Amino acid sequence: MGSEINIKESGTMDLKEKGYNRRERMEWLVIMLVVSLLCMIPCMGKLLPQGDDMTFHILRIESVYHAIKTGQGFPAYIYDKLLEGYGYGAGIFYPDILLLPAILLRFMGLSPAGAMKGYIFLLLLLTCYTSYRAGKVIGKSHFVGLVTMVLYTMGHYHLEDIYRRSAMGEVVAMAFIPLVFLALYDYTEREERRKGLLCLVFSGLLLCHTISFVLCVGIAVVWVLIRIRKVWDKKHILGVLAEILGCVLLTAFYWIPVLEQFADGTFYVSTNPAFETQDEMMTMLGIVSGRLSVSFAELGIFLLLVMLGLRSQIKNKKAILCLCLAVGLLLIETRLFPWKLLDKTPLISLQFPWRLNMFTEFFVAFGIGNQLYVLYRHSLLSEKNCKLCFVLCVLAGVFNLSVVWQVEILRHMDYSYDYIETPANTNEIGFCEWLPSEADRGQTVFSDNSGTIWLYGENEKTETGEYHSDGSYSFDVNGTYDSCVVPKYYYKGYEATVADPAGSQELLPVSKDPDTGLVRLELNGKSGTICVWYGKTTMQTVSKWISLLSLLLIVAFGVIQFLTKYKSGRENTDTQYI
Repeated sequence: MGSEINIKESGTMDLKEKGYNRRERMEWLVIMLVVSLLCMIPCMGKLLPQGDDMTFHILRIESVYHAIKTGQGFPAYIYDKLLEGYGYGAGIFYPDILLLPAILLRFMGLSPAGAMKGYIFLLLLLTCYTSYRAGKVIGKSHFVGLVTMVLYTMGHYHLEDIYRRSAMGEVVAMAFIPLVFLALYDYTEREERRKGLLCLVFSGLLLCHTISFVLCVGIAVVWVLIRIRKVWDKKHILGVLAEILGCVLLTAFYWIPVLEQFADGTFYVSTNPAFETQDEMMTMLGIVSGRLSVSFAELGIFLLLVMLGLRSQIKNKKAILCLCLAVGLLLIETRLFPWKLLDKTPLISLQFPWRLNMFTEFFVAFGIGNQLYVLYRHSLLSEKNCKLCFVLCVLAGVFNLSVVWQVEILRHMDYSYDYIETPANTNEIGFCEWLPSEADRGQTVFSDNSGTIWLYGENEKTETGEYHSDGSYSFDVNGTYDSCVVPKYYYKGYEATVADPAGSQELLPVSKDPDTGLVRLELNGKSGTICVWYGKTTMQTVSKWISLLSLLLIVAFGVIQFLTKYKSGRENTDTQYI
């Protein structure tokens, strides 16, 4: 169980070692499948567990699915069906590229609930894979990888994220977090590092959950500063600069449009934040109970294992460091840390101090696996006892699952195929972070005049128009008016035309109405049929090309690297027979 595959100097493995490697792979695949299926038990009924944000993420999937199906293309910057047709620009601020597996399942005929269930299962498989790889490489043991995979994937906070909070962006981020530590370990501790790993991992993080990305950047900076002596050379410095540049270019299609929107206006996320971190701090009772935290029992077991090692004069630095980091993060989540001061900075967008448990979960999972392996290597645990400990880890995960399943899932929901077609179902957008700061749903979507067009001139008038399946909105103007406000929330990129009875079209100036945050059109006396749609901006188009070309260059570089390494390996293999 604890053995490692020894690579001979010639670069080959004997048949026994190859067979052992195949056995490890089969063990990992079977356990990965079992763990993922166990974690899917709450989803195996007809209804889908409806966590805090589940409806919003269902609407995200449905909006992108609808946009692709109706020819609006991808990415879908504006979810035109949301807010009863007023539209919501979450697609600009939440990149949808990592939702594509769920959207593909919708195109395969699954219902919205079925697609989400399939998406959760795929994310569980991905989390198993990344946590196993990180545990195995950093812990230098197949056994450490397995324990890390079980305790991390079946961790209490991870399961809460899926079923209680339904914070799917953070769930995807938790699949990347083990790779963050693997990439940092690879960069500072290995001579032959995996080129491009840092770039791909941090690009993936940015494209699934911005808050997690910011936190991981902070961890990376601290990590590199601590290990600065090992990386302060031309090779490492140029390497990390190339990785950063690659990440910047690959994700340009996301962050450039975001900055463009912030340069054009303000949004609720900046002017009216929904949460302050000082109001969401953890209490000691909350930590002990495990609510929105790691299992306190796992932390206690971890502590006992470390103490057992110290009593036998075994100082496992990795495990001790993980224990200190886990306890330190839990204490940081409480009033012992000055969160009130942090609320006066842009880091107020962190929202919840207990988000740090994404990392605590990994430290505890990896630390337990690594300490068990070290105790085994020092003959304090037999192979039989190691296997028993692994079974206990699985049971601890089952216990976490049962707590979340039986206690913390508050309600279930059946999302029908046409769920998004009912206007009343489209208002679940969380705390409106990405609405224009001038917007007031009480005066628009939820008012008695919902869907009304306001025409201004010498005489004021109200009209109604028609929302179309392609995201556009049209109405007729008969008369002379200076301007009008249409029932679409404004984001930079909206366009409008007016067509006269003869069929000739003319573009109209578009701006944001300062009182309502809606789209305002300057009519200047023109009349006819007016059509409004989101036409994208020049920067959105340019940024997509930047990312696409960067992706092609990185793929080409990767293929060249692979072919070079493969050719070199073949030459080394051939020379041993000369």
